[in-house]
Amino acid sequence: MTGNAPSNIAAKRAAAAGAGIALAVLLFVAVNMLANLLFASARLDLTSDRLFTLSQGTRTILGKIEEPIVLRFYYSERLGREVPSYGVYAQRVRELLEEYRNNARGRLRLEVIDPAPYSDEEDRAVAFGLQGVPLNQQGETVYFGLVGTNGADREETIPFFQPERERFLEYDLTKAVYNLSVTKKPQVGMLSSLPMEGEFRGRGQPSPPWAVYTQLGQFFDIRPVARDAAEIPSEIGVLMVVHPKNLPEPTLYAIDQFVLRGGRALVFVDPMSEGEMARGGPAAMGGPTGSNLAKLFDAWGLSMEDDKLAGDRAAARRVNAGTEGRVRAVDYVLWLSLREANFERSDVLLTEASTIQMASTGILAKKEGATTEFVPLLRTSAQSQAISVDEVRTQPDPAALLANFKPSGTSLALAARIRGQSKSAFAEAPAVAEGQPARTAAHLAQSTGPINVIVVADTDMLEDRFWVQVQDFFGQRVATPAAYNGDFVVNAVDNLLGSSDLIGLRGRGLSQRPFTLLADIQREAELRFRAKERELSEKLRETERRLAELQGRGGPRGEEAPRSILTADQQTEIDRFRAELIGVRRELRDVQRDLRQDIEAVQTFTKAVNIGAVPALVALLAIGLGLARLRRRSG
Repeated sequence: MTGNAPSNIAAKRAAAAGAGIALAVLLFVAVNMLANLLFASARLDLTSDRLFTLSQGTRTILGKIEEPIVLRFYYSERLGREVPSYGVYAQRVRELLEEYRNNARGRLRLEVIDPAPYSDEEDRAVAFGLQGVPLNQQGETVYFGLVGTNGADREETIPFFQPERERFLEYDLTKAVYNLSVTKKPQVGMLSSLPMEGEFRGRGQPSPPWAVYTQLGQFFDIRPVARDAAEIPSEIGVLMVVHPKNLPEPTLYAIDQFVLRGGRALVFVDPMSEGEMARGGPAAMGGPTGSNLAKLFDAWGLSMEDDKLAGDRAAARRVNAGTEGRVRAVDYVLWLSLREANFERSDVLLTEASTIQMASTGILAKKEGATTEFVPLLRTSAQSQAISVDEVRTQPDPAALLANFKPSGTSLALAARIRGQSKSAFAEAPAVAEGQPARTAAHLAQSTGPINVIVVADTDMLEDRFWVQVQDFFGQRVATPAAYNGDFVVNAVDNLLGSSDLIGLRGRGLSQRPFTLLADIQREAELRFRAKERELSEKLRETERRLAELQGRGGPRGEEAPRSILTADQQTEIDRFRAELIGVRRELRDVQRDLRQDIEAVQTFTKAVNIGAVPALVALLAIGLGLARLRRRSG
């Protein structure tokens, strides 16, 4: 009896332990099932840009859907099995589409389709324009795209979800839904001297439209306006004027009257268009490439000097520059990478902006005595300087510009919003050119209400090479923005039209996230390096001059005389120069080494924080809990 007691107790303990484990397993399964049921859509988004949270703009657009929309998500499961990274991305796309459906008040239906090879579903995917991608050498084709349709049989298609555009996923999806939800796109007039629609060059293939032009066409009905137009059609809501070079008087008058009648205008002018220079012709030989609307600007209450460009040492972009047979990275003060400090954050147009790239930008200013309001939207830092166009028109030297840079201490306006009452720039209407239809509206001497115009003193910011990377993916052009330029233009048009639903959406998740602290350290070290470089150059020139004096003849600069005819003083001077040169070079190496060490130290600290912060917090939490338990037991 007494011998069986311990065994019974052990058996009971074992049974209790087994029951406890079984209960724990059941509890774990139940909690997971309950969590999946109640919190399936719960997310904790810790990204700085809230990339995994629907923006207010998306929610507003989904809430405004009137007619039912069907989204068909075509995804080949085989693609995810063969390439797991696509499977992960497809899961995110599907979850986001489900979020859209949940927020659309039942006006959005989602269908998920896995098109089998040679099936009716695959035929429909091809008919919708989805892009099939060969998966293997047997020619097996897979799909990963989206088709949206509405009751009017209009279609919006994303041919293939590119992983490179994952950060723009919400933007792409909302754009498709928005286009299906609106019945008619607003009209935007386009008057441009630059080939934004693409162009033919010689006998080659035509170049594609600029990315910003394509982006505008996704939201608006773009209507070309001729350079000799005598009147702007009344159906146009916003007139976009790009590089208005040598416009005739009737066209200037048409723009003037359009704005005075309440039409909105988005104007891009430029004292020096690098894009025009790059296209050859007289402009490439140093001819004028500037544009201005001086006559209209004068009436609207602003001005732009034709011969001045804005330089900014703090916002300068780093470029490769060649000097004395060597290529090295230099901050080019005329190519600007504008960030938050350069934006007017109180304007809705720039609330979501992160980076805008500009090049050889003009300087805007409010005209003295103007009756309109002048609000700078984009501006330089206080480390700015006005630089003459003649100084950089042909073969600008970025290193020399940086070396001679003298900050003015004031910021310069690069883009501005103009609002208020305005008079006409014309005392009377000019005659209509022969062959043009007569004007339908009477002359206005002043605006019928406050004018609303946005002026940007740069046209190069519209060119692809300054803000977007375009790649070819099995014949499809995939654009990945590196800056906010395209969104700035579309948002400006949207804002002038009076719509703002999409403004908060665009600009999320840009691919470029610069390390500003590293850039500042690098910039300061660069300035020290350039100062030492100038010191070396001055010493070199001074030594050459003294050598020429000692030799009693002005030989070619830098040419060393034969050793046999040198005097002792000349030889001593040469030896002193060489020793001095070696010393200065050593100092240059020290500056470069310090620069490298400063950057490496910051990089190391950043990596340590990113890698070790979370484990350190968990360890501290565990230690704290352990100490608390020990204190509770001891108490």
